[in-house]
Amino acid sequence: MPTVLTNPKCSTLGCVNTKAKYSTLCVEHGGRDVFDYKRYNNGKRKQSTAKYNTSQWHTLRQIQLSQYPLCASCSTIGIVTAAKHVDHIFPWQQIGEQAFTNNLYQSLCGGCHSVKTQLEQSGVYRRYGTPTIDYTQADYKKAMADAHR
Repeated sequence: MPTVLTNPKCSTLGCVNTKAKYSTLCVEHGGRDVFDYKRYNNGKRKQSTAKYNTSQWHTLRQIQLSQYPLCASCSTIGIVTAAKHVDHIFPWQQIGEQAFTNNLYQSLCGGCHSVKTQLEQSGVYRRYGTPTIDYTQADYKKAMADAHR
């Protein structure tokens, strides 16, 4: 039976410590030896994940990716990349339940979607294009009104 090669060392550059059980990092660099069930098993996470399993979302996602199959972020710098994610420009968990379907969407590749998600943690909601627009939570109602004109 084939075996999988594993690297027992921390993935932080220059670190020689053994990695933690549930991470590629050692405990010193933020790895975890104990699985955090509260973080991954809370009801709010289950509820938000369930929204992505509805036929309404699957239809909306399919329409978005068929109309805009390329990553909007990569396209702004002249790179052609297939989009795999449909991004809510305004993160609905921060705006409210209505923003799950009443939102602006953009197609993004995995890497660009991760970058945008990190921006959202600091309150910047980026819409890629020409020009790229950075919104805040206060801009939601105005942007939605402008989109429905």
